[in-house]
Amino acid sequence: MASSTRSTQNPDRSTGFLLRDNSRFMKAAFTERVSGLTQAQWGALAQLSRHQGLNQVGLADLLEVQPITVARLIDKLVALGVVKRHPDPNDRRAQQLFLTEKAQPLLDQMWEAGDEILDQAYAGFTDEERSNFIDMLVRMRSNLSRMAQGGTRSRPIPLRKAS
Repeated sequence: MASSTRSTQNPDRSTGFLLRDNSRFMKAAFTERVSGLTQAQWGALAQLSRHQGLNQVGLADLLEVQPITVARLIDKLVALGVVKRHPDPNDRRAQQLFLTEKAQPLLDQMWEAGDEILDQAYAGFTDEERSNFIDMLVRMRSNLSRMAQGGTRSRPIPLRKAS
């Protein structure tokens, strides 16, 4: 890759910094528009809407948190009446998680807010630019996923002490 495409020591042009900043701004906009649940609770509902019957360990993996964290999170969602637990027929120690009918209005509100935020984020993009950008992010995620799973080997860069 040519050095002219790299963002050497410039956080304003660094992919990592830009992705982090955009994620932070999107989370803030989402929190501003949607109230009543925490970001973690929204994330759990979103994952369960796609993976009904998942157990708590599986949900913890998807949310990238510890199972004990998910247990407390699910306890709160059960108390709100938006999630229910059922014994897992394949593992008597585990419980499967399902959304209740009460969750649907919350999910509708969440998806609507997400669509509004993305429409604003993509202001000035053509439909083709938006589609291409999403395709590139999907490819980047795939590349990074392989790297995280050990599919590509790279040497760790040793940190130098500041003088």
